Amino acid sequence: MEENIQNCWLFNNCNHKDCSKSFCLRKYKLDNLYELALLSKTQKNKLALKIDSDGTDLEAFKRLAEIDRNIIEFVESGKNLYIHSNQCGNGKTSWSIRFIQSYLNKIWPKSELVCRALFISVPRFLLAIKENISEKSEYISYIKENILTADIVVFDDIAAKVGSDFEIQHLLNYIDNRISLGKTNIYTSNLSRKEMFTAVGERLTSRITNFSEEIELFGADKRNLPNLQSI
Repeated sequence: MEENIQNCWLFNNCNHKDCSKSFCLRKYKLDNLYELALLSKTQKNKLALKIDSDGTDLEAFKRLAEIDRNIIEFVESGKNLYIHSNQCGNGKTSWSIRFIQSYLNKIWPKSELVCRALFISVPRFLLAIKENISEKSEYISYIKENILTADIVVFDDIAAKVGSDFEIQHLLNYIDNRISLGKTNIYTSNLSRKEMFTAVGERLTSRITNFSEEIELFGADKRNLPNLQSI
């Protein structure tokens, strides 16, 4: 039993109140809410988010941490966030996942088992849109079913793959509708506003940048660097 408890993905973020019981309601509901959000098993784990030893991105991380602490208010207000950097691996996607984690961890006691959040890899989404023309995609069907009702949607890695006009129009329609509905969107990209304009056009760039708080990260790739400050 002790070994199973320590292997639980909630182990380091749990008061262990129900660990001795045969059924943990929190784990059961969060497992389902994470699955409905299209987060993988590894994406359930809360990662330490680190800044460079010289303090690069400290102020940006402080602001992101503030949003994370107040994620319920952020979502209920229908706010949007655009996190970008020309450097890979410095926290853009990790922060976006953290926001979903924090939101689901705060709402799970009263939430029904429905899709409350969505994590959309934009390159995968654009490819699936294209493939859906010839063969119906379950992934696209699921997105269509839930994207307008989910409280928070992460659009990860926008413009990493330059889509066709048809694919970009689909993405634009979903984002436009969510903004009109007052829903929260979080965008991550390796492109600046100017570079995104070139990659995906004026209309999509406008929807993303003009309705969002913009945070740019400048730090190095953290994935293989030791001795970094955690926040």
